[in-house]
Amino acid sequence: MGTQKKEKQRRVREGDTRDGNLRVKGENFYKDAKKVRHLAMYKTGRAVRNAKGEIIKAAALQSTDAPIARVDPNKKWFGNTRVIAQDALTHFREAMGDKKHDTYSVLLKRNKLPMSLLDEKDQTESPTARILETESYEHAFGPKQQRKKPRSQPASSLEELAQITENDSKEYQEKQELNATLGLMGGSFLDSDDYTQTAKEAIFHKGQSKRIWNELYKVIDSSDVVIHVLDARNPLGTRCESVEKYIREECSHKHLIYVLNKCDLVPTWVAVCISFFFSLSKLVASFFSHITHNPKPFVRVNVSNNSNHLHICLLRLWKINATRPQALVTR
Repeated sequence: MGTQKKEKQRRVREGDTRDGNLRVKGENFYKDAKKVRHLAMYKTGRAVRNAKGEIIKAAALQSTDAPIARVDPNKKWFGNTRVIAQDALTHFREAMGDKKHDTYSVLLKRNKLPMSLLDEKDQTESPTARILETESYEHAFGPKQQRKKPRSQPASSLEELAQITENDSKEYQEKQELNATLGLMGGSFLDSDDYTQTAKEAIFHKGQSKRIWNELYKVIDSSDVVIHVLDARNPLGTRCESVEKYIREECSHKHLIYVLNKCDLVPTWVAVCISFFFSLSKLVASFFSHITHNPKPFVRVNVSNNSNHLHICLLRLWKINATRPQALVTR
């Protein structure tokens, strides 16, 4: 009598031991719970309206009903959280200046210290104006400008502004005359700022995209020890000074170590000089390029810099446990 598929046979075949009444709303013989949730996903994000068009159920994160929020009254809300006296700040700044280059000392709990207040500001009588720090270019110009009238050049009077405009016009005319003669009347067109004699091949721009730089800075931010790999044949060409400046100014708590690679491809006296040059500021570890005949790495340490005992320990930890996250900066 019936050879067609039955719901009971499907449950036996799939090993479903649940009670037949326990079902998700919308689940039946043709749609299981997973399919019902998948179809309901397309309906989410939109408001549910009745026949009159009134919203009976707001969309996700669009409800205007907010519960009554009350804050526990406490006098601590009106007091200072972290304060420091000026004399204590001066004393701490002097102590930081003495121990800043000491590799034996490590500052703990930097996040709870006012590190931004420790940087000495410009104390001269007429400090340089930092216009872009207080008001960016987009704040004054462009589609997102906040001011209706941009400020002109620093001129105290209308006569001074006219003199500045006249000087700028005269310099522009002289530059145009010089460019017309190709520099034969003095100077050279090679001195122009918009001209460079460097190669413009596409191969030289590989690896310099913004995406790669962002990934590099992500690795640096998540690392405690940064190992900068230098090529002994061209150490200055493989040195990334922008990364070193970023670590020195923005991440001074991170430790930077130089690794001088391929020292066997240059004369010994050259490798010694290069190692001595870089050891004046950081720890330098020399390695050979040969795989089988690679002797023990030679570590040069600046004796005048307290022997960089902390950096030596960090390098040993890096050699022992290579699975820890490190940042290898190469160019």
